[in-house]
Amino acid sequence: MRLQSAIFGLLLLTAASLRGGEVLDRIVANVNGNVILQSDWDDELNYECFMSNRSTQNLTQEDRNATLTRLIDQELLREQMRSNDFTPAAADDVDKQIEGLKQDYSRDHEGKSWSVALSSYGVSEAGVKAHVALELNQLRLVDARLRPSVQINAVEVENYYKEQLVPKSSSVHPITLQEAAPKIREVLTQQKIDQLLTSWLETLRSQAQIRIFVPDFPAPQVAQP
Repeated sequence: MRLQSAIFGLLLLTAASLRGGEVLDRIVANVNGNVILQSDWDDELNYECFMSNRSTQNLTQEDRNATLTRLIDQELLREQMRSNDFTPAAADDVDKQIEGLKQDYSRDHEGKSWSVALSSYGVSEAGVKAHVALELNQLRLVDARLRPSVQINAVEVENYYKEQLVPKSSSVHPITLQEAAPKIREVLTQQKIDQLLTSWLETLRSQAQIRIFVPDFPAPQVAQP
């Protein structure tokens, strides 16, 4: 135990005191032996702010803590990808997703450069690609793991149609239940997957060894990938 503590202490020291004492990085969390660095945390914050068109200067400590919680969840899901027969998203799928993001940005920010915007947030093109690939892989993992256990019956579909779809329709001739059923079924399926994901992540957390090295960090809440 003393040797293990000494090694871990050396890792902390090495990450934080390179170049003659200049602080370059530090460990902010350890998930089953896999470290999350301050640079990982900052990178995730920058990416999330870019995607939501939000200034990094307006982040609260609560925002930062929520992002660290998501990083912990991501690490737990990465472990599931490594320990299961998981097929990652194809490179073409990642490229298509990024192209869609660029098109959305051009539409919402007419006349502004995607590259300049990335640079202003300290995010690289390669960084975006890595984030998108991880997000797609998480979605694939969650869908493969949880969708088979979801059951949607006809009564649930009809209730959603009557209570959610029809009251919000502005059309004189709203879509019929038969026409809407496939989309309603998928919406309800996604809702149940979200609920199952919350339970699954709680289970993964309870089984994991998680250490957080951030002062006054609250007990992590399960976050969506």
